[in-house]
Amino acid sequence: SFLGVWIALGVFAPAGCSTAGSSYEVDGSGGDVPGSDADSGSDAGQSGQGGETDAQDTDGSAGADTDTGWSAPKFPEVWYSSGDALVHIALSEADGSVASLTQSAIAGLPIGQNCITMLDDGSLVGARLSDADNLTYFYHVARPPRDGSPAVYKDLGIMPDEIMLEGLYTDCDGRLYGMDTGADVGGTQGNRLLRFLGDYLEGDFAYEVVSDLSTAVVADIDDMGPGIDAGGQITDNPGLAIDTGNIYDFDYVTGTGTAVATGGTWGIHALGGELFDDKTARIYLLSRNAELFELTPGTYELSDVLVTGPATTGNWNGWSGIAGPLTDCESGFPPVI
Repeated sequence: SFLGVWIALGVFAPAGCSTAGSSYEVDGSGGDVPGSDADSGSDAGQSGQGGETDAQDTDGSAGADTDTGWSAPKFPEVWYSSGDALVHIALSEADGSVASLTQSAIAGLPIGQNCITMLDDGSLVGARLSDADNLTYFYHVARPPRDGSPAVYKDLGIMPDEIMLEGLYTDCDGRLYGMDTGADVGGTQGNRLLRFLGDYLEGDFAYEVVSDLSTAVVADIDDMGPGIDAGGQITDNPGLAIDTGNIYDFDYVTGTGTAVATGGTWGIHALGGELFDDKTARIYLLSRNAELFELTPGTYELSDVLVTGPATTGNWNGWSGIAGPLTDCESGFPPVI
């Protein structure tokens, strides 16, 4: 089974930023960064660092406590995991720029492409498509650390039927989806969108097929992201799909869509305007080199690199999708039958 203890490795700051302790805050970022030193007195209720501690087995793996009853306020932030690191990037409420980047070490996950999504309670569900055996290994971080402190994940099990997942996604109603990459990770053959029906946090990966994407306009979807409609509101479908840096405004049910931009590599996520002072929704991209970019909705103008994440084990430092809170929206997916 996976090892369950994460050990803080340190902090990577954008050029010109100072660091203090295990996280840093950029001056003028619009307020205290969750988990930052300036906010340390109140962060227990936000990041789950000050509450009940999960029990540890003698071998250091996670105990049975998987309580997710805590509720994290929604902040402008994104997460990714690659190799031996889980990375948290806090964003400024004022303008969407990077306020801080903090990493925690993770041991025991397979080396391979990382899928990740945030649940409504602020916890993270991830899956690694192992480069060694092409199996998909699920894990759950009940209390993700925003300050680089040690954290615990639970090994949830392996995706059945040898299905290779390249993306995880949470819709507006809190349901979990997986992007089945089919026969291989580079083509459309066998691509499907799956919706989980069982208690996946307890290892029940029962699923239904929502759509056959073998003839979709996107050859191979690496990450699923929320969309932004003409009024600037977040939608779960249509959404944004990324395929090795090619970005589509995409209907995940019909498989139709339009290529709108290029940028990043395998990670995309949109954050709702309610998280920012100017009430403007924003799109973020992650490159294989762990570079974070902002993509302007509508014009699809690509920013300069906002921050670069740490070096990790594995083939690429940014071998991951990205996740963040899914803000208020209406679901465009069919109901569960």
